[in-house]
Amino acid sequence: MRYIRYLMFMAVPLFVALSIADVFAESAETEALSDKVDKLERELAELKDLLKQQVERDTQKEKEIESLKAKDTQKDQEIASLKEDVQRGTTYPEIPYAGEPAERSYFAEKTAELEKKKLGPAFSGPYTKPFLRRFGRNTYLGGYMDFEFWQSENNSSGKHGFDQHRFIPFIYSDISDRVKLAAELEFEHGGVGGGRDGEVILEFATVDFLITDWINWRGGFLLTPLGKFNLVHDSPLQDLTDRPLVNQFIIPTTLTDAGMGFFGSLYPSELSKLDYEIYITNGVFHGLDDDGTPHFALSNGLRGSRGGFEFDNENQSPGVVGRVAYSPFIGLELGGSAYTQRYDDANENQITISAIDFAYQRGAFELVGEGAYAFIETNTAAETAGIADSMWGYYVEGRYHFMPPVLRAWAPQIFTENSTFTGVVRWDQVQTSALAGGERVNHLRTRITPGLNYRYTEDTVFKFDYQINVEQKELADVGNNAFVFSVATYF
Repeated sequence: MRYIRYLMFMAVPLFVALSIADVFAESAETEALSDKVDKLERELAELKDLLKQQVERDTQKEKEIESLKAKDTQKDQEIASLKEDVQRGTTYPEIPYAGEPAERSYFAEKTAELEKKKLGPAFSGPYTKPFLRRFGRNTYLGGYMDFEFWQSENNSSGKHGFDQHRFIPFIYSDISDRVKLAAELEFEHGGVGGGRDGEVILEFATVDFLITDWINWRGGFLLTPLGKFNLVHDSPLQDLTDRPLVNQFIIPTTLTDAGMGFFGSLYPSELSKLDYEIYITNGVFHGLDDDGTPHFALSNGLRGSRGGFEFDNENQSPGVVGRVAYSPFIGLELGGSAYTQRYDDANENQITISAIDFAYQRGAFELVGEGAYAFIETNTAAETAGIADSMWGYYVEGRYHFMPPVLRAWAPQIFTENSTFTGVVRWDQVQTSALAGGERVNHLRTRITPGLNYRYTEDTVFKFDYQINVEQKELADVGNNAFVFSVATYF
């Protein structure tokens, strides 16, 4: 019994010790679990924060994508609208007059339409210009200049040395959806003053009121639509430096007259186009004064008869000019034009100039030309003054554009994808006439001009020409050939 009590007495402390050990073990396990729970809660909070940031970024990207989609849709609509205008041949909105400036430039669209068809300068017009500077909302400033060097073989005559020939600023404006303004100034040979014998004039200035494709109104100092060259005479458009002889002596370019009239375009078929212009003017040719002084001459043809534009006070007889151009398909244009007016102060004699022109383009090859014939009525006063009854002239010019691949490989910075060479040759003839002692005297000029030019871009051209001149004057042949270098550029 005593042993039993002894064993029980020894077991009680052992049980208490074991119980205390179990308590401490459970406490350590609980603390470890609590640490794990805290760690998991922290990791979960971090994951939630990262998920929130990712959702915010995804939302911002979706907004940006929607904005880009909206911009793409707007651009697609604008492109579709432009394509529709070009296909319809319409270069201004067919909407009632709203009195607000057009969002798209009428003039820039005309240039874009020409570029889209990949046509050369011979198919352009006075309103198809590279508008490089926009001033304000709807006015465009630009222009062109040319610079020349001449070396004639005959030292006693002809041109020698350098000449700042032309500097032509222009201002074009979309005043509203239907009212357009176009104007160009001309500074020749450095202008007037300081010993210079050049000129400063308003080359042309017109206001157009657009009605619809087939009829529109134009008024102001008109660029006379007599032949095509007078409408596209800008130096950067031409592949040779000098203008054709017919456009110096028979249609003395630039030929400008004050007046007003109508113009428009018709579309006989899907591919064909018919353009027309017809104006009534003051009459630009002043050929015979009351005192018997003539301004039609053997030496310079009709060039010296170009008169002023303010009022038709001499004979109060208006002039009429018109041109029709037909393009049966893209790449061919045929034109016919005529101008008629009384040319003397006595209002007794009529001058009528008829002209034809053509332009053909197939790939890199172009062929252009123009001819004009002046019918001149003469009475006793005109014949006494030495005025003959006719003058005429024409030219034909072939062009071929090319760029050797070896040059692009050798110097791609100079001979770029926009650069090109043009080989060109022009045949010119013009006959001016006068009466001397009652006998007719003819002065026939013949010129052949081969040339090569380099265009760094379409707007800037360096020209190298050689003029071979043959003059037949009073049965005596006089030749005076010349080398010509020039540079011309739009700005």
